[in-house]
Amino acid sequence: MSNINGVNSSGFNATQLQNAQTEGANNSGSSFGDFMGDVADGALAGVAAVAPFFPGGELVKMAANGLRGLSDQAPAGLGGAKGEKLDQMWEMQEQNQMFNLQYMHLQQELQSDNRHFSTMSNLLKARHDTAKAAINNMRV
Repeated sequence: MSNINGVNSSGFNATQLQNAQTEGANNSGSSFGDFMGDVADGALAGVAAVAPFFPGGELVKMAANGLRGLSDQAPAGLGGAKGEKLDQMWEMQEQNQMFNLQYMHLQQELQSDNRHFSTMSNLLKARHDTAKAAINNMRV
């Protein structure tokens, strides 16, 4: 195992994290999203650096490195640079809501039809039982 203060097996240097954090704090022209993206990247790098020292840490390290790799694909409001994906996500959610409303309306129609069918069935059964009882009373 390598030293926590030095370079570990993933090639991450703990001093790089400190330098990245101070650069992010000194860069006053960056947006809040960029700053938070840098903080998240630094936190994931720290998790990846410390993870091998714990049981099952290799899996955590791989997950943290995978999340760090996804940061360039994140929507603009989440630290990435692509606002189109966020717009597409909202559009898909609106479509999903529309489909859910249509599905709920269809379920309500089916429940209504089922109630009508049950009511008619019960009425016809009562009519049949009444007629059958009348016929049986005439035979006696």
